[in-house]
Amino acid sequence: MTKLTADILLKKGLPKSTSLKDVKKLDLSKMHLETKDLDPKLFSQMVNLEELDISGNLLSEIPINLKLSNLRVLNINDNQVEEITVLKEFPNLEEVLYEENLYLTVSDNHKVFCLLPKLRRLNNKDITSLANHVRFVNHRELSNRVESYWEKNYKDKLPKEPSTEKIKAVGKDFMKTVVNNVRYGPNSLKDFTKWKVQLIAENLFSSLLVSNESDIEPKLDQTSTNNATKALQSSNRKKHNGDSPEESPKKRVRITDGMSSTTLSPQSSKKLLEKSFRITPVKQKQECTLKDQQSESKLPKSPIASSKSTPSKSQPKVERTSINGKQNLSLSGRKAKKEFNVEPLHFLQCHSKNNNANDFSTQLWSCAFEPDLDTSLSKVIASSGGDSVCVVDCETGKVLKKYKVTGEEFFTLAWTTLTMISKEGQKRKINVLAAGGKLGVIKLIHAKVNLAYGEIKAHKKAISIMCFSPTQETFLFTGSYDNRILLWDIGVPDYEYNFRTSQLLTLDTTSTPLRICPVAASPDQYLLAACEDGCFVYDIKLTKNQGKRSFDVELNFPIYKTETKNDDFHVIDSLAFLNEDLVASKSANQGSIYIWSWERSFKAKKSKGNKKLDAVVLAELKWSNTDFPYITLTASQGVCI
Repeated sequence: MTKLTADILLKKGLPKSTSLKDVKKLDLSKMHLETKDLDPKLFSQMVNLEELDISGNLLSEIPINLKLSNLRVLNINDNQVEEITVLKEFPNLEEVLYEENLYLTVSDNHKVFCLLPKLRRLNNKDITSLANHVRFVNHRELSNRVESYWEKNYKDKLPKEPSTEKIKAVGKDFMKTVVNNVRYGPNSLKDFTKWKVQLIAENLFSSLLVSNESDIEPKLDQTSTNNATKALQSSNRKKHNGDSPEESPKKRVRITDGMSSTTLSPQSSKKLLEKSFRITPVKQKQECTLKDQQSESKLPKSPIASSKSTPSKSQPKVERTSINGKQNLSLSGRKAKKEFNVEPLHFLQCHSKNNNANDFSTQLWSCAFEPDLDTSLSKVIASSGGDSVCVVDCETGKVLKKYKVTGEEFFTLAWTTLTMISKEGQKRKINVLAAGGKLGVIKLIHAKVNLAYGEIKAHKKAISIMCFSPTQETFLFTGSYDNRILLWDIGVPDYEYNFRTSQLLTLDTTSTPLRICPVAASPDQYLLAACEDGCFVYDIKLTKNQGKRSFDVELNFPIYKTETKNDDFHVIDSLAFLNEDLVASKSANQGSIYIWSWERSFKAKKSKGNKKLDAVVLAELKWSNTDFPYITLTASQGVCI
């Protein structure tokens, strides 16, 4: 046993310094330390400590009040720790190791998932997907069961205007029974389930007391720190009816379930657009096939490309001037950019069937540049079309990789950057490509090593669009012809490319989603969805108890007022954020692009609680009365392409 002093801590710490506040990494392993040797007065001085190794000691517990708020990595392997909930004092922990502690079980793992919102690795394994499943999906289920148990057995025991004493009496009885009567999950997690139910019930009891003065029926909510609920939802709250009749989705050019791989010409689609807005999918499929056969031999097909964009974090001041009676929108603080001309560098036909140079029918649906890694700038682009996904070097024009799936037609793809741990324990960043299409399956590809390492059976119908969250690199949104947007956690593959996925959220749409985009100013709270029947806002906060949700707000645009029987401008086929406030969007056949304010449009909901809001359009940019469907746009640093 060694008595720890400031000198010993400085000697064992890095970087070398004369002050404990400068220590960022500390190794106290194999020093025969006991719990009493960890003096909170000393440790609380290391305010910038990020990594602590106290493995191989004799610790029975972790002392409270160590005040290591910046701690990111903690190693307590090979000790005698019995209780792990004290780790909640280190909310910024990203990695924890506590193997070879005899009394810790799988239930303790799940407790840690709930207590540490930033935890990504546990005992040298990536737990991102599993932890998010426990934090959100498992929590929602337990919360609903606790609510149901309350309403069934105890709610009616309270009078209409109960006193505080009456609430305490009923609540005390409720607390005694709920832990043993609410069950969920395997028997191996029984201890965790009781612990979690206890937390939820305690928050419920507290909310009953707090809300007694105003409303005796509080609502369940989840705190950001312990993932427990704050209030009980009223039993007569409105729920989304998933069995409500839906309008026939207005399918367009893409071939979905039950159709042969017949390619449609963008030129021929104009005739479809003029007549097919009110027809059923079955009738439209027949018409699409017939008209395509008539036009396929006349006109070559032009590729239709979409690319991923990252919203700019800066929000320049918007200035409006008038030119010829029309508004001109500019971003102050930027120098006027000179006009520039570009010329094609390479012409590629890499999606042709069987590499046939005469195949002009296979359409290109989506493309996206590979993200830059820390060490290098990427010149690679991925494209999807037909049964293939291609990865191309833009500088040389060389097709680096080509992934082919027989029977598939890839409609969409998206990149993300994940932190992978090698067999030796070294961290390295990799770019992962997700692609999906007609089969409703997400393909996960590590392009650099030429490996399609996994797939997710996401939807029963074709996937129309997908995008990754800009803040949570493993969160993938997928939209489908089944009129749903799903949020997935794709996890992080280990060095053998084993991975775990979890479905976190279901968003019901009233038609096929064509573009989806997390709101730049609040990407973890709101999602914009451009669909075949309008533009919608969804609340995607995972701390809410509803795992299945309908739209929060529908946005209306001025072009809607000019609709006729043959012209439906509700088909929003383009959507992108220019910065944290400005949004560019376009309806099919609109002939112009709207620039509108997210903040000014959405703030009306806060004041009026409206379900339908008018988009505050700041400018209208002249475009073209093209008959091409699915023409898309992207944006970067305020520039719209």
